[in-house]
Amino acid sequence: MEICIHDLWNEYELIDCGNGRKLERFGEITLIRPEITATGKPHLSEAQWKGMANAEFVETSKNSGRWDIFKPIPETWQMKYTSRSHKRPLSVSRREADGMSTASQREETHITAELSLTTSKHIGIFPEQVINWQFIERESASYGHESFLNLFGYTGLSTVFASNFFVKATHIDSIRKVVEWTRHNAENSGRNNIRLITEDAQKFVEREIKRGNKYDGIILDPPAIGSGAKNEKWIFDEMIENLLTNVNLIAKDKSFIIMNLYSHSVYGMEVRELLHKCFPHHNIEMCEEVKGVSQFGGKISHGVFVWMKKI
Repeated sequence: MEICIHDLWNEYELIDCGNGRKLERFGEITLIRPEITATGKPHLSEAQWKGMANAEFVETSKNSGRWDIFKPIPETWQMKYTSRSHKRPLSVSRREADGMSTASQREETHITAELSLTTSKHIGIFPEQVINWQFIERESASYGHESFLNLFGYTGLSTVFASNFFVKATHIDSIRKVVEWTRHNAENSGRNNIRLITEDAQKFVEREIKRGNKYDGIILDPPAIGSGAKNEKWIFDEMIENLLTNVNLIAKDKSFIIMNLYSHSVYGMEVRELLHKCFPHHNIEMCEEVKGVSQFGGKISHGVFVWMKKI
């Protein structure tokens, strides 16, 4: 599947890519960042890239680097996403909503993302998540509206978006700094129904099983390698099957699940086999690699996107 994110969200644009880098615009700020999947040649010249960019992240080791600044850039800046939804307002019952006109049910859903340069190449957002937000918006009307869970939630934009469609959204990440970042995004977006928890995702799910808590919608974004809040080790290839088996136990009988997979060891049919094993009663709506297309036709990989539903 190929997508041009700019067509879905005009505040973001993949301008060009190639030679292991990408040139992107985030609102008013344009950045150059490393991109291992940008294997082609860029359309624009190096001088054109540098002339457009505010800054470039230069890797100095596997997990760190520096930002070379070309033009003034604020400590933080914002991007806004607006979706004109047809959601059922959470303040009314399903019966009441069924009797309302389409116009009365239509609402604009806003989220505000706070962005910042960090000591890694990441800046607080993965714009490709917009297709997951559209899935949440489209599917939420078919499910219960009580609870939504985001595991490995990073700065929480998916949590904030989903909180518009659920009574309560729970956000889990093992890094306190990004959980606080989520708090800022929620406040900037006017959302106050989000539970923020700094905890290892595996441990949280195990505790939810014991507590008997279940969710109408779940999204998870497991990294290839990571560490928990108490330095617990996360190794995708060794731990993903156990995690997914447990996630299935906290999904309601009628539920949907979204996943993003970035580990190159689980592409293709392997992913489907794993999903059928761990989620035997969910139907797989999508399980494929998503590629982002630049303004000039270059492509980068956003990993494998998975959408599953149990109705």
